[in-house]
Amino acid sequence: MGNRALILTLLVLVALLVGSLLAFEVRYANRIYPGVSIWGTDVGGLRPDGGARRLATMAGLEAPLVFLDGPGRHFVARPSDLGFELDPTSTLARAYELGRAGSESLGWLARVELLALGADLPPVLTYDEEETRRYLETIAEELDLEPKDALLSFEGLTPVAEVARPGRRLNVDATLALLRPALVELEPIRIELVMEEVPPAVTGAEAARSAAEDLLSGPLSLTLADPREGDPGPWEVLPEQLVEMLVVRAEEGVLRVGLDRAAMRLYLEKLGPALEIEPVDARFHFNESMRSLEPISGSTVGRSLDVEDSVDQIEAALEAGERHVSLAVEDVDPAYPDTAVAEEVGITDLVATGESYFIGSPTGRDHNIRLAATKFDGVVVPPGETFSFNEYLGEVTAEAGYDESFITAGEQLAMGVGGGICQVSTTAFRAAFWGGYPITERWYHGQRVSYYELRGGGVGMDATVYSPHVDLKFVNDRSAPLLIETEVGEGTHQLVFRFYSTDDGRRVEMDGPVVTNETEPGPPIYELDETMAPGTVTKWQSSVGGLTATIERTIYDRSGEVLDRDTFVSKYEPRRAAYHYGPGYQAPE
Repeated sequence: MGNRALILTLLVLVALLVGSLLAFEVRYANRIYPGVSIWGTDVGGLRPDGGARRLATMAGLEAPLVFLDGPGRHFVARPSDLGFELDPTSTLARAYELGRAGSESLGWLARVELLALGADLPPVLTYDEEETRRYLETIAEELDLEPKDALLSFEGLTPVAEVARPGRRLNVDATLALLRPALVELEPIRIELVMEEVPPAVTGAEAARSAAEDLLSGPLSLTLADPREGDPGPWEVLPEQLVEMLVVRAEEGVLRVGLDRAAMRLYLEKLGPALEIEPVDARFHFNESMRSLEPISGSTVGRSLDVEDSVDQIEAALEAGERHVSLAVEDVDPAYPDTAVAEEVGITDLVATGESYFIGSPTGRDHNIRLAATKFDGVVVPPGETFSFNEYLGEVTAEAGYDESFITAGEQLAMGVGGGICQVSTTAFRAAFWGGYPITERWYHGQRVSYYELRGGGVGMDATVYSPHVDLKFVNDRSAPLLIETEVGEGTHQLVFRFYSTDDGRRVEMDGPVVTNETEPGPPIYELDETMAPGTVTKWQSSVGGLTATIERTIYDRSGEVLDRDTFVSKYEPRRAAYHYGPGYQAPE
């Protein structure tokens, strides 16, 4: 009986044990066994897929790290601020495996050991070092200090030097190297930030300050090495001006002061026009028998300021401590010196002639024509350039030698200095017309002038000028220069313009003049002149009818093809006869 009870008791105990074990297994079939902790946090009984919230706050991830910047400044961060994060899925998966690995018998022993002794596992962590770097770079924005270079400034004429100051910079990589072991341990720690000194790029300004004082100690004198009579100068650049022409530069870590070439160049360019002397071309006559050029007036060499070379010399002088500098000038050769050879420059042929007559002209008009004609005798017009009559004519004044004579002014002729010059412009126009040159500006007279129609001159072939507004212009469109030669026939009172160049075979034909819109003058004008003898009368001007004259010019090339065709229209107003009379004369109604 005793044995049966014992056996029964044992069977009951075994059944209870097996039942308990089965109940235990059923309860923890999908849960972590009791006794398992993660960094001191009990996770027994948690499901691997549902225990993340229990692990959200762990002491190790909150351990403070203190970054020190010297004795008085620090920054506090947590590992979680530096890119450390808990991986709850992997951590709980490891905890779940405790007591389940190996054979069943070993598993039971492991489970009993867990219940008896427990097990504390470290968490599975992830680390992003770039987060740590970004954190340190944020600190660097507050800690970094840019170096200050040495400076040189001017207070009026006084140079002022400012000393350099080094900067500093957080060495992120070196600080990271110190930080990694502490992050692995996840324990509170104090880390000294690795700060580096950043030297300034420019360390010295005293030498530049001293040099600037010397440069501003007095004026800079500029002269011409070989001045001509009437030349301006010398020029003094005062310290107040010179200080604006200095520039401070950094060279090999040291400030240096020197000349601002651009500022000095600008100063010299303003002097340039006063020093400039235009070269003068020689004037020539063409010897047709010898086919050569004969100078009638010599050429002269011009001069211009060599700004760049002058700046070089000024800069070198200042560096050497000199205060007197000769400006550099260069010769400007004439385009056509008096040594020019006809064949070489291309003046070899008579290409056009213009002529007019001034028979019966009053003495003043006759004189003016002869004087004005000399202004154009021997002139050379380069290829491609525009000839301007007024440019070569110059001032028309009594001081220039011109007399008074009749000029066209409104309804009646008037007396004016230079009357008759239009005879010269008319003759030049005719030469340009027959030479086939493009005529870019030509003005006809307001009324017909009888002189221009003498000996077949033809109506509509005149050109008036009145400087500076009314001009005669044409373009030398040949590839060779144009030589203008003028001649006045003493007995014939004939004015001739001859154009010499290289004959390119062009030919000119004229159609017209076609006369239209003819109008008769009105009744005579009678005007009292108190200075005339009583009862006398004199004819001041003759009447002339008005009309429109149209001339067409056609220019052909050597092969007969049309190069150009242009039309010249002249609209002349009628002019009434005019009589002047003295007191007591009874003028007609």
